[in-house]
Amino acid sequence: MEFNLFARDEAELQERIRLLEEHGHKILSTKILDTPPVAIGEAEALSGGINLFNEERFWESHEVLESIWRVSEGSEKEALHSLILIAAAFVHFQKGEPDICLSVLKRATTRMPMGSSRIPVDFTKLRQDVDSILNSGRIQLFKI
Repeated sequence: MEFNLFARDEAELQERIRLLEEHGHKILSTKILDTPPVAIGEAEALSGGINLFNEERFWESHEVLESIWRVSEGSEKEALHSLILIAAAFVHFQKGEPDICLSVLKRATTRMPMGSSRIPVDFTKLRQDVDSILNSGRIQLFKI
């Protein structure tokens, strides 16, 4: 679950985090929202996006990957688009929308590269994982 928590300062934020953890909630990350975004490099964004995906933080993964997709071109842009669509599909799965998830996964397959890609992802395995879901109609999470 993701939610926004408002605090006046760092001390209040830490106290609220402590209280949440005391009641059994696991805090995966915090992000201060009133600061300008920090530009990160393509390799760092790709690695971060994949790590977020593998942690099942699909919305965040989608957002990070989209930041490099916007400035990419050609086959690299298509490959990144397929990753973004897969992350978006799993956002729908997390929201209890399996039909939309399957539809978006199907769209993602049209963007996946058929051969090698400059993006360091095993797209052959990725396609197999997505095809397995589409052929069975049974959604299973996987790692990239």
